[in-house]
Amino acid sequence: MAVKAISAQGAHELLRTDPAAVLVCAYDTDDEFRKNDLEGAISLNEFRKRRNSIPKDETVIFYCACPHDEAATRQTKKYAREGFANAQILEGGVNAWKSAGYALVGAGA
Repeated sequence: MAVKAISAQGAHELLRTDPAAVLVCAYDTDDEFRKNDLEGAISLNEFRKRRNSIPKDETVIFYCACPHDEAATRQTKKYAREGFANAQILEGGVNAWKSAGYALVGAGA
């Protein structure tokens, strides 16, 4: 299964213009989320709690700090199989986000 990818610039613009779009840290632990908390993101645990209230056609962007976006790709494929038609990975993850000049919050800032 191929996954859709979006650039940091594309994701930032989408999140700015579409308040329903969701940015999700692909790590299972809240500690990893705190280390990699991008501005406007929610944790994977929060997403799991809210997923039944998120429309299946809404854009959901998963990200991680892995060298090849492994965790984000894994979560994107999982939720695409569950029917999230617009699940995507943030290409380049945390590093691409920082390189584009966008903010991290919490421990990662």
